[in-house]
Amino acid sequence: MNRGFKKLSMLFLAMMLIVVAFISGCSSDKKTSTESEGAAEEKGDLPWDKKENGYKIEKELLDGKASLKVWLDDDAYADAIIKAWNEKYPNVKVKYEKVGATDARAKMALDGEAGLGADVFIQPHDGIGPSLSDSIIGPMGRYSDQLKDEIIPSSLKTVESDGQYYGVPISTESLALFYNKTLLEQVAGSGEPAKDWKDIVELSKTYNNKAKNQWTVRWESGNSYTNHFFLTANGFQLFGKNGDNAKKLNFEDESVTKGLEFFKSLRPVWDVNAEDATNDTTTLEFAKGKTPYLISGPWAIADVRKGAEKNNFEFGITTIPDVDGQKAKTFSGNQIACVSAYSKYPGAARVFAMFLASKEGAQAMYQSTGKLPALKEKAAEKVSGLKDDELLQGVAAQAANSTPMPTIPEMANYWDPAKAMYVNVWNGLLDVKAAQKKATQDYETLQKSGGK
Repeated sequence: MNRGFKKLSMLFLAMMLIVVAFISGCSSDKKTSTESEGAAEEKGDLPWDKKENGYKIEKELLDGKASLKVWLDDDAYADAIIKAWNEKYPNVKVKYEKVGATDARAKMALDGEAGLGADVFIQPHDGIGPSLSDSIIGPMGRYSDQLKDEIIPSSLKTVESDGQYYGVPISTESLALFYNKTLLEQVAGSGEPAKDWKDIVELSKTYNNKAKNQWTVRWESGNSYTNHFFLTANGFQLFGKNGDNAKKLNFEDESVTKGLEFFKSLRPVWDVNAEDATNDTTTLEFAKGKTPYLISGPWAIADVRKGAEKNNFEFGITTIPDVDGQKAKTFSGNQIACVSAYSKYPGAARVFAMFLASKEGAQAMYQSTGKLPALKEKAAEKVSGLKDDELLQGVAAQAANSTPMPTIPEMANYWDPAKAMYVNVWNGLLDVKAAQKKATQDYETLQKSGGK
């Protein structure tokens, strides 16, 4: 009896061990599968929706249990883009927070890991390098082919790293020459803009009146972004031919010397200290209708248009005048939609970033801000009104003769030394050679200190 009971107990125990082993095996398989999916997602291999030709939006968002957080820097744009998004994705809520594009990277570096950052944020393209160094943005993954088909190659290049695209260029911009057609007809006998700086210099001899604050041309003479074309017209290549060699700052190159000498020669044409050449004294003064020329970008169009309507003058936008007979090659800048590396919704975040550059997204941006989409001509033609926008076409003409700002992390250490160089020359604080040398030293100091 006892022996039979003992055998039965041992048999029961063996069966239980088999069941436990089976359950454990299933659990282990399930865990392994989940871990594999997680690893795949970290590599950017997220679930793909073949029908939509895009990543799948997470169920929690589709069910309305959560919202996608986005950082944009313009209320009107945010309203327009969210309205367009909800027409296509009515169940996916978007939470908008106003964060300046130039502030977004630093804020994301602090807030991202803490779970307080956005899923998608906008930043200038020169922030891509530092963002990669800080590991705060993720790749666009399988959207590569779509980006190649739709986005201007020079803009797309600014987000490329190791064969991946880390962001979506949504707008492109460049400096250009604003000119008051009405005033030029009165003071120069023709409403046609200057083709060379010598034309502006010549007009200034009769039009300038310092006592009346009357100037032929205005621009932010202490701005290292604005002044860049004075150097490139003489062959300057920042960070080398491809803009990716941090050891080739080239501040002491002969092309910089020539460019700064020409820049310095224009002081009588716009005889105002660099610190006083602000948006108020450039764009807003031009908008009053008493300045023939302004050097600015498309961000100034709205203010100038208001001024033209109020003060009854007609204006146009065209390419920057030649510098000593050489084409003035400006910096071009691109606004980039980036996906946070910390996003809980990596699929939806990528869908939203791509939507910003879609036909609907570009239309919303153009209508609300007047910005120029970073789309190839064929794609841009789908944006209603853009093709007939003479002002933006003037910006586009200069953008065609521009170079994107370098994206290497060292670019962050370029701006302040360059600004000091221009200010020192413009304000007569240092001679050209000394200003060049100091700018190089300032840059190297920032590099050694690890400043970004």
